[in-house]
Amino acid sequence: MTTFPMNKSLPGFLQITYRNDLDMLVVRWLRQAEVPELRQGYLAILEAATAVGCRYWLLDARRRRNTDQVAQRWMLEEFLPASTAQLHGRLYICYLLAPVSLRDAEADGAFPPAVFFADKPYMGERFIDEGEAIGWLRQCQQQELLVK
Repeated sequence: MTTFPMNKSLPGFLQITYRNDLDMLVVRWLRQAEVPELRQGYLAILEAATAVGCRYWLLDARRRRNTDQVAQRWMLEEFLPASTAQLHGRLYICYLLAPVSLRDAEADGAFPPAVFFADKPYMGERFIDEGEAIGWLRQCQQQELLVK
């Protein structure tokens, strides 16, 4: 397990750990983050993922609110396409959310439905249980091995 040191511009709101036993990046948002911090955080995540060559991310967002529409647009239109190119393959991201956040995300449509990801070089899913989230990422890993 590798825990990445935090960049000075990210004072303690993000913990990034690479689980080499699972080939997963586990990211924990430690508090609410504003849009500029979200962008800084995601860029730090990409830097860590690139360092270890990991395309499977578990993002624990239980301590922060849903991403707003501006941040969502940046994620879908800029960050994720650039990330998949940098990581040389399909990116799999699962979000671990508090149950109330999951309900809010469904109500406001902030998270795209599964069909949205069908033709994208990245895939995302939401969970309230960490074991199920890890299971989904493991299943994605297995499916990718079968395709090769």
